[in-house]
Amino acid sequence: MDNLCQLYGWQAPETSGLPFPQNISAVLEKLSSQRFDGASVMLLQDKGNPARLATVKTFDTNFCLYYVPVRPLWLMKNRPCKQPYYELTRTLFAYLYQTIGIPFFREPGYIDNSYDSLENWIREIDDENYADDKEEAEYRKRQFAEMDLMKMAGDTLLPEIKSPYDLETWEQQLQQISVTDKQGRELREVAGELLKLAKDYPERAIKDTMHYELHEASEDDYSIYWENYISFYWSGSDTLQHMLFEMVNNEFQEMGYQEEPVAIQWFDTPQDKPQHDFDFETRLFFLLDELTGVLNYFDDEEPNA
Repeated sequence: MDNLCQLYGWQAPETSGLPFPQNISAVLEKLSSQRFDGASVMLLQDKGNPARLATVKTFDTNFCLYYVPVRPLWLMKNRPCKQPYYELTRTLFAYLYQTIGIPFFREPGYIDNSYDSLENWIREIDDENYADDKEEAEYRKRQFAEMDLMKMAGDTLLPEIKSPYDLETWEQQLQQISVTDKQGRELREVAGELLKLAKDYPERAIKDTMHYELHEASEDDYSIYWENYISFYWSGSDTLQHMLFEMVNNEFQEMGYQEEPVAIQWFDTPQDKPQHDFDFETRLFFLLDELTGVLNYFDDEEPNA
């Protein structure tokens, strides 16, 4: 407590007349009224250490969906003129999957389950409502074809995304991208910034600053885990996108707590300054959004299996 109060220039609360653990509760209650630059004061315990005072600050993800489309990679792969773009994008995906830890939609997880639910729902409404509507029946047929392609392409690309990558090859691939067209210029810019992030934080994963244990959940508390809103998915330009996003958004509206990155500063030792560093998260979430926008430029034609 003395270390915390010394850092922020406060008078330590007087609790000498209170027994344990009431003295701790009194300290937390008094400190909670102070300003910590957006952080909260907590009594926490991590592995191998006794309970300690700490300040906890949460990174604001703005309740956005950070879904990275994979169909553009499939289109690049099947267009000979786009091979340099494919090689670079595959490396980006390998980094995001292997190091950052972003889940892939063809492996068990939230998006995989969402696509399964979506397919079952489309099949049910197709059987019940559109048997006599030729236009709608044709659209449902296109959706089922998209589902089949999504599964086949995803299963084909996943081993390639799992293949090892290295920063030297990544740098070489950047030089192969044309800067004479807008698509190439923007892809190269985002890829270059992601390369800088990989160099600055070579082993950092998104889960490293997720601390769900800090949330006091109740029995009827439905939470949004980070894997729910950060993921690879198939496409933002197909016949499934609108229904998928509507399903996800409706489900999220019924949930309460959202798991977001947090920074923890411990006060069992003296601290020189407040330290709640979100440099990695700020850059990563911005670049995921930028990458998605760039990839959507490449997702402009009907793919061929």
